[in-house]
Amino acid sequence: MDALSAVLAPVRLRRTRWVSTVGRAPWGVALPEVKSCIRFHYVVRGSAWLSVDKTDEPRVALSGGDLAVLPLGHAHALRDHPRSPPRSFAELVRCAPNPTHDVIHIDLGTKGPETTFITGGFVLDDPLATPILATLPPLIRMTPDTEQAVPSFLENIQFITREIETNRPGSEIVLLRMADVMFIQILRAYLARLPEDGGGFLGALRDPSTAAALGAMHRRAEEPWTVASLAKEAGLSRSVFAARFAALVGEPPLGYLTRLRMQKAAVLLREGAPLAKVSRLTGYSSEASFSHAFRQWAGMAPGAWRRHLESSDPSAASGGGRRALRA
Repeated sequence: MDALSAVLAPVRLRRTRWVSTVGRAPWGVALPEVKSCIRFHYVVRGSAWLSVDKTDEPRVALSGGDLAVLPLGHAHALRDHPRSPPRSFAELVRCAPNPTHDVIHIDLGTKGPETTFITGGFVLDDPLATPILATLPPLIRMTPDTEQAVPSFLENIQFITREIETNRPGSEIVLLRMADVMFIQILRAYLARLPEDGGGFLGALRDPSTAAALGAMHRRAEEPWTVASLAKEAGLSRSVFAARFAALVGEPPLGYLTRLRMQKAAVLLREGAPLAKVSRLTGYSSEASFSHAFRQWAGMAPGAWRRHLESSDPSAASGGGRRALRA
């Protein structure tokens, strides 16, 4: 299993939502900031202007076949013209027929030029995804004629579009499965456009030595890793490995390992795993040593953290959640 597969294997999307919108100028939609929600807009036909908060590009022009991915959930607006006033997208979703369905259809505007676009959103608040999301920029744009466009990715987007437009039996299950594929392909596309010296977590996965160590940690987080044993996995000396890992990943190997174990523990606790099992699967010889490490990481004991999570989001323990495209 390659390093990216090892990192992504335990990560699960918690919720998906798809909206097909037909806009006839003038039209505009505004989406608020939603943490841990990856959203995208695919222009099926026509054109649109996209503006994203907290980015260097005030406006981005999109045309048929273009895909805009917003991995960090920033607030943004999509419209036919930069000066067209946007309406609340969440309110339009709530007022649409069958607003609780996973596929929603919206009509906007009057009699002007028509644009059709697909909006998708999936919640990814899995702690194991944190280092991945932290690497991504606020906006990734893919077009049919640019080098960062991955052909199979665009083919899958077109497949999703057909599923949404035809609404065949089983389409909701198909779309749910396709969200996982889309997430992986977004990462592939971003990796393909990174410069050779691109850093960050995803950039580190392109370095064979660092990727080997990262893959080993993610596959076998419970093992009693040391810098020396990780260096052996990487095929480097201890000192060279430690320096290269810290330079590429942004923290020392054992610091990363501890954070990985705590993120894995957070997922297991959310799923209701017994403390003894959580301790064993995260490489701790006793519940006491694990609890001490978890308290240092989370600021509270494992039991208190689990109760806090369940009280703030009762669906969390079962992997629920309905924040995709939420206002």
